[in-house]
Amino acid sequence: MYLRYQLFDDQRDAMILVARIMILILYGYFGFTYVTDHSSFVTYLKSVNAPIPEFTAIVATIVEFFGGLALLFGFWTRPIAAIFVLYTIGTGIIGHAFWNTTNPADHHTLFVHFFKNVSIAGGFLFLCLLGPGKYSIDKR
Repeated sequence: MYLRYQLFDDQRDAMILVARIMILILYGYFGFTYVTDHSSFVTYLKSVNAPIPEFTAIVATIVEFFGGLALLFGFWTRPIAAIFVLYTIGTGIIGHAFWNTTNPADHHTLFVHFFKNVSIAGGFLFLCLLGPGKYSIDKR
C-alpha cells in the first residue's frame, strides 16, 4: 500500500514545484520571445489566420510571459492555471488546426501538436486541483 498511495507524500511540495517549472519552461521561453520580437509573432498569427492578430498577440504575451511568471512563483496559482487550461486548448485550435489540411504529413504534425496542447492543458488542470504547494507565494 505504501508504494501505491504514499511513496511521494513527503516530497509532494517539491514535486509540485518541479512540475510547475517543467510545464512553464515552454511558456516562459515563448512568452519572452513575444516580448522581445513582437512583430514576428504578429506575422505568425496572421499566417495561421488567428482572430485580430495584433490583439491576440498582446493577450498571448500577457498570458504566456506574465501569467507564466506568476505560476512559476506560485502567485494566484489556481485561477491562472484555469486560464492556462482554456488558453492552451484555444491555441491548439488556432495554431494546430489539423482538420484544415489535406496533406498527410502536415495533418500528422498538426494532429500531434494539437494533442500535445490537450495534454499540457491536463497538466494545468492538475495544477488547478493541487495548488502551488508550499514553495510558492500562495503557500497552499
